[in-house]
Amino acid sequence: MNNRLTEKRTKSRRQFNFQSFGVKIGIHSEKVTYLKKAVRYLERIFTDGFESIDADEVRYLFLIRETETCGLRLYRNEECVIEEVLDKTIFFEMLESQVRITIAEFAVSKVFLHAGVVSWKGKAIVIPAKSFSGKSTLVAELIKKGALYYSDEYAVLDSEGNVEPFPKWLSLRGIIDDHRQLDCSAESIGGKVGRETIPVGMVLLARYKKEKKIPARWQPKRLSQGAAVMEILPHTFPIRNNPKFVLEVLNKLTTRAIIVKTVRGEAEEFAETLLKYFERRSILEFQTKS
Repeated sequence: MNNRLTEKRTKSRRQFNFQSFGVKIGIHSEKVTYLKKAVRYLERIFTDGFESIDADEVRYLFLIRETETCGLRLYRNEECVIEEVLDKTIFFEMLESQVRITIAEFAVSKVFLHAGVVSWKGKAIVIPAKSFSGKSTLVAELIKKGALYYSDEYAVLDSEGNVEPFPKWLSLRGIIDDHRQLDCSAESIGGKVGRETIPVGMVLLARYKKEKKIPARWQPKRLSQGAAVMEILPHTFPIRNNPKFVLEVLNKLTTRAIIVKTVRGEAEEFAETLLKYFERRSILEFQTKS
């Protein structure tokens, strides 16, 4: 893949085009400055660069349009997806989010879960959760303890239920205040990024409860395969577009991985407890199979 996006030589020179996970996207603006700003924000998602395509391959075209009051609107295939926004920073953050959601919904032969992901000793720990649930904070603590970073946004599952990296910059709240997020690379907090497709060792369904004390011998609830699929489904993006494929992948995932449900406390304390438990369970699973 290219290190940087190469703008295609369209007639207007005001559009760039790329693909990710088979989703072919174009972004168009009458002002080149807006395109450059869009690229800077998208580089936080596509940390390995962009795979360029020709303009006639684009299936999802995002149009940035100015309003009479100097605000911005965003259209996707002529449908308005972001109404007028006056604050340019907020607008481009929203544009970045719309591009991510489009990729998650329409990825080819992949299932996207709204989840944080790290790798520990060759297997993935997947943490499905809603926004503002603390999953990015937990992921950050895990990579500080040596886990490889895969994503704080999406677990990208292939047809066999294995995880591929989606190493966008982490979006951490609580550094500025409890609501505003600060985007930073894994490397900036001492972490390393995983690059390989790996099997899932555990899916952790954890609800945060402030000041929850975790016992030294933590034993979370193990879920059956059926219960696990039902718990994971609400976090799955392309279920409307290809429900049969999604269920096939989730069935493979839940057959092979440990699925646990728990209430957790502060991320710094819980991260170490989680890794120790995961190691114990992995050893037991290996001994059982041997």
